[in-house]
Amino acid sequence: MTTTNWKSKKLYGVLYILALTIVFLKIYDTIFDQKVNLVGDNASYYILGNAIANGDGYHNIQHLNKEAHYHYPPGYPFLIAGVIKLFSNDFNAIKIFNGVLLWATVLLLYFLIKRVTGNIYIAFASAVLSLLNFHLLNYATIMMSEIPFLFFSLISIWLLLKVNFKIPIFKNWFFILLVICVAFSLYIRSVGLALFLGILIYLIQKKHWSYALSLITGFVILHTPWIIRSQHAPGNSYLYQLSLKNPYQPELGTLDFSGFATRIWGNIERYITKEIPSSLVYTHDVTYSEITPTLWEWVLGISIVAGVLFGLFKLPKLRILLFIYVFSFFGILILWPSVWYGTRFMVPMIPLFIFLLTFSLFELFNLLKSNRLQSIGIFDKFSWNPIILLILIIYGVWYGTNSIPKLKNQAEGTYADNYNNYFELAKYIKENTPDNSVTCARKEGLFHLFSKKYVIGYQKTLNREDQIEYLKKQKVDYVVAEQLGFSSTSKYLIPAIDRYPKKFKIIKELKNPNTYLMQFLPDLGYWGDWKNEKRNGLGTYVWEDGQKYIGYWKDDIRHGKGVVSFSNGDQLSGVWENGALNGEAIKTSSTGVVLERSFYKNNQKIKVIDESN
Repeated sequence: MTTTNWKSKKLYGVLYILALTIVFLKIYDTIFDQKVNLVGDNASYYILGNAIANGDGYHNIQHLNKEAHYHYPPGYPFLIAGVIKLFSNDFNAIKIFNGVLLWATVLLLYFLIKRVTGNIYIAFASAVLSLLNFHLLNYATIMMSEIPFLFFSLISIWLLLKVNFKIPIFKNWFFILLVICVAFSLYIRSVGLALFLGILIYLIQKKHWSYALSLITGFVILHTPWIIRSQHAPGNSYLYQLSLKNPYQPELGTLDFSGFATRIWGNIERYITKEIPSSLVYTHDVTYSEITPTLWEWVLGISIVAGVLFGLFKLPKLRILLFIYVFSFFGILILWPSVWYGTRFMVPMIPLFIFLLTFSLFELFNLLKSNRLQSIGIFDKFSWNPIILLILIIYGVWYGTNSIPKLKNQAEGTYADNYNNYFELAKYIKENTPDNSVTCARKEGLFHLFSKKYVIGYQKTLNREDQIEYLKKQKVDYVVAEQLGFSSTSKYLIPAIDRYPKKFKIIKELKNPNTYLMQFLPDLGYWGDWKNEKRNGLGTYVWEDGQKYIGYWKDDIRHGKGVVSFSNGDQLSGVWENGALNGEAIKTSSTGVVLERSFYKNNQKIKVIDESN
């Protein structure tokens, strides 16, 4: 390469990077959403990040007990803690951090593709299309782990290309950083395991045996602390959730072999016809549906998959690594319950798919320029690379005219009425309850962000008594009955409220849609045996004035022997028939002294027994 050509390519490279940076800044400023995203995960990440930053450890500080957290791995909360310590704990600071990571990812993608293909046009086209992608931009404006994982996965691949395998491992800083980044990727998202497998198989294929062994050793050492910690996790494990038919409805039970086979095929079908096309072509997320995919959806999905596979096959470098990474990535996803759906799980694959499809397009034109097709003549007259680049940029601009205004409208919009009511109740809790109050609410992380008080979710059980006992055990003071969509609140919480209404006192009600804040009073109302959805058998009922009845019931009314306790400590024992006290009744003091013996008829005292006679 001549000095002039080298300088020219260098100049073009600088101009491309400058263009990508300017476009990113303009777009990001346009679409930046200052609202807290309604996905509950982002609130949980933020809370855990604050716990780390404030020295509270990796604990659920939104809970009264502040127990250790086990569900989300600590990678992204650790990054959030860094932003909080260095800059601010404001939501927007953390969102901007995700935006910076997307910008860095796009530039990293450009350099990575240029290194792999040697084609600056493919690199720039892939970077532009990624920069305009609706889903990547959307997740760069919310506190979610998809963009951070994408960044660390790409930087891991970039570091692999920088490793000099001729020098000793312990002096090879690029490789040491690679091991750290790969391990940290798994600390961000579980699909980091797919990245680890891809790089490991690549090292084995290249016969870098000592490096492969060192990767395994370093990876295991770095993850051992989390593995040990997870052994103490209470409740259901991640693998157990995978075995359930529906993790959100555990009462449905676990899958058998046939059920797993059905799940795998259903997920393959959905990813090919829904998630993959949506992530690359459309500017909307996937809506879960059991409707049979259309012929067009199959054609589009299969065409994209074929293009990706063709690109992988034609890659001059990293073919095995990327193939194993992509295959393992989707191998993990197709095992997940079908209710864990959405384009969000595709986010780490979007730039790679864009690159492979772009690369496929350029390779197709190279085929047309082969010796067998040179007779057409038109392919020899000029370079097609700039023309293909121009076509792709025009497509990208057209796509962007749909994605960017939609994201802008989303940023400028307001919450729906159901969430406005939900957040208003959270603010009411913040302003009107003690600092140690505990509220039971769905999406507990979101509620905590607005209430600044302790919050706990309800238990996913159909047993209404277990639900009440759970609320008592968690020392719940208030309960929120909302209409945020889906069915979990109406399925698990509302039945307990309906069976024990006296235990839930409405203190604030909002309309359109009806949303309630209730004080939980576990000692009030009925507690005892039931039959045919009515109080039958032995039970206790407590009134607000302190009066209590302990005795037998039949079809929701007192029937049989029982004792009434009054607020002053006196007690009246007798027999009730169809809700009315009948026969002899004995009244005693709080110390057990008999105060009176009398006869009742239909709750009316008709005779006092004079024991002196």
